[in-house]
Amino acid sequence: MKKSALMTALAVSLTGTMASAAQYNANHFFAERHSMVRGPYGEFAKKVAEDTNGEVTFKVFSAGSLLPPASSLGGLRDGIAQVSYHAGTYTPAELPVANLIGNMAFYNTDPLVMAFASTEFGLTHPAALTEWKKNGIVFGGGYSTSEYHMQCNTKVETLADVQGKKLRMPGGAWSRFAEHIGALPVSIPSSEMYSGLDVGVLDCAVAAADALDSFSLKDVVTAMNTLTVGNYYAGFEWAYNADFWKSISPENRKVLFDQMAYYLAEHRIEFDADVEKAVSAAKEKGMVVYEPDQALQDALAEFVKKDEATLIATAEDRGVENPAAILADFKQTIDRWDALLEGIDRQNVDVLAELARTEIYDKLDPATYGTD
Repeated sequence: MKKSALMTALAVSLTGTMASAAQYNANHFFAERHSMVRGPYGEFAKKVAEDTNGEVTFKVFSAGSLLPPASSLGGLRDGIAQVSYHAGTYTPAELPVANLIGNMAFYNTDPLVMAFASTEFGLTHPAALTEWKKNGIVFGGGYSTSEYHMQCNTKVETLADVQGKKLRMPGGAWSRFAEHIGALPVSIPSSEMYSGLDVGVLDCAVAAADALDSFSLKDVVTAMNTLTVGNYYAGFEWAYNADFWKSISPENRKVLFDQMAYYLAEHRIEFDADVEKAVSAAKEKGMVVYEPDQALQDALAEFVKKDEATLIATAEDRGVENPAAILADFKQTIDRWDALLEGIDRQNVDVLAELARTEIYDKLDPATYGTD
């Protein structure tokens, strides 16, 4: 049997089984203890089941136990999962618009702003909505990691220190930045950062610093540089299989909207808290934290100015129409959220969730969104 036919048969079988059991599959490739899974999938699934009176019950599969990272988009489309996280870097050809905005990771590195802005953009912008529909999915909500930093097994303080070093990067703009500063980008999944640092395949892993704990990097990292190397929000924290979305009632879609608004906020608070704890624990084990020298800061600023032209050219090569206008629209959305979040209590999940509801989700019609 061909692979596509096998996937379809499996999807039909699973869908039929789950329908009779009123249970659906939720997929994430991070571990259960990660902040992107604990609340936004584990607690989320419980709340959705309660608020829909058991009509929408998700079984959560974490750590890639249902779908590996590169297959999460296809598996969602084919109905193996009914809701899934997906990192857009794995599918640049299928998600060129998502990767266009996701690679603009240096324009504003405030994770809360980027989580809310990427969510609004994904739910409302015509180019994004067309892309989701083309892939057979319904976008539910975005996310953002905390700021990315260089976490290394050697001292990396200055621009000269970085040059020639092997840096784990998530691809795209991050890899181009590594090349810009004379380093060597290495594209490996987050699950391989530990082994890469341990055996010397990597000198540094560029990732959010919660990885010191969630991926146990504190055991192999001796130094961290506080230069903010963007943050990651490409893809989605929640998207739904299109047939599943159409099969549930508008009332249950509204439950999903409300819970995504809540866990969009909760996740940001928890992620940053995990970073603080992880950095503190790593410092106790002897990790040294370095501030970047001026040359390294200047190199980053120079890169940010020049890379937008590359983003636009890459998107055009992937068939995106008028990517410059899309980026301009996204910048407006980012700036809007930068203003909306000014002065907000960033530790109050209820306040942040209410803002997500009133400014984003309440403006959607659960009877029509994602159903055409």
